[in-house]
Amino acid sequence: MTKPNQLKIDRFFSAYGKRDFAGIKQVMAEDAVWYFIGRHPLAGVKKGIGEIIAFFDAMGAIIGKSKPDIQKQIVAENEAYVIECVHTKTNNPDGKNLDHYAAVLWTFKDGKITEGRHFFADPPAVDAYFNAVAA
Repeated sequence: MTKPNQLKIDRFFSAYGKRDFAGIKQVMAEDAVWYFIGRHPLAGVKKGIGEIIAFFDAMGAIIGKSKPDIQKQIVAENEAYVIECVHTKTNNPDGKNLDHYAAVLWTFKDGKITEGRHFFADPPAVDAYFNAVAA
């Protein structure tokens, strides 16, 4: 069964990894919005491709250092949404780690990603982690 919106997410991350901004614009609306709510340096609403890319760069720099184990538990999609339920476990040798469940809701309109929203099982744990590692 073809999952067209999941394929767009894959295309987004492929283009992102190559710094292919033309490819990103093929699958993400220029005015897309990304929500990563909390009380830490990465928290906030990111507006537009530039801010979203900067967010993913900052997140990648932090999470990438921790040799994370990220497992998608459930992925589901319909015409307008993809929901990914994810378990993330970081492995920082200094003990500043996160072992956490979250959901990411991707929204699509006119064939492009228009929104991303993170929902956390334990928001205070996410705040504590990013305050410890992003400071």
